[in-house]
Amino acid sequence: MTKESTFNPEHQADNTASKVVAALERLSEAFRVLLWHEAKQHGLSPIQVQILTFLLHYPDKLKTVTHLASHFNMTKATISDAIKTLESKELLKRKADAYDNRSHTLLLTKAGKGIAKKVEKFAHRMQESVNAITPEKQASLLEQLLGLIYDLNRTLVITPQRMCFNCQFYEKKGKTQHHCHLISLPLKAGELRVDCPEFESKEDDE
Repeated sequence: MTKESTFNPEHQADNTASKVVAALERLSEAFRVLLWHEAKQHGLSPIQVQILTFLLHYPDKLKTVTHLASHFNMTKATISDAIKTLESKELLKRKADAYDNRSHTLLLTKAGKGIAKKVEKFAHRMQESVNAITPEKQASLLEQLLGLIYDLNRTLVITPQRMCFNCQFYEKKGKTQHHCHLISLPLKAGELRVDCPEFESKEDDE
């Protein structure tokens, strides 16, 4: 009798869902390999590379230990340790909140910005593979991946992400039509966002 395990090739042969999960696991391995390789080139850890990349692109209001811990699904202690190391390397600095001395905004130094622009290129090889897919298939893939992420968010496997499906402005009409009430327009699958600057949690509206 075949053991029903996602990682059992015999079980995968007749189970498409297991093959999809196994394929996603292979992709996550590729991402980790690329991230580790880039991190080692600069004497950093993978999470330090991710923090630098985050701080390079996100608004100041999100550059806090609390938000980083939520974004990367890690404990505040783990993020704080990575921050201290980056501070010791003079790649970032803390800016105290004018109204709360216990809260700090994390800002890249000039050296930090320079390193961040280099290390964020670790994802380029993955991007090249995705670019080889037609735009139509990219849009369909995005829609399906967001659906998987949404389910994992809903069951709290990972913390809820700032994507369309979790936003109070989003509505799904029927089985296929996406709509954004912030801009009062329908959205094509390729227009869905993984991380939206205007995101507002549904919970904030309750």
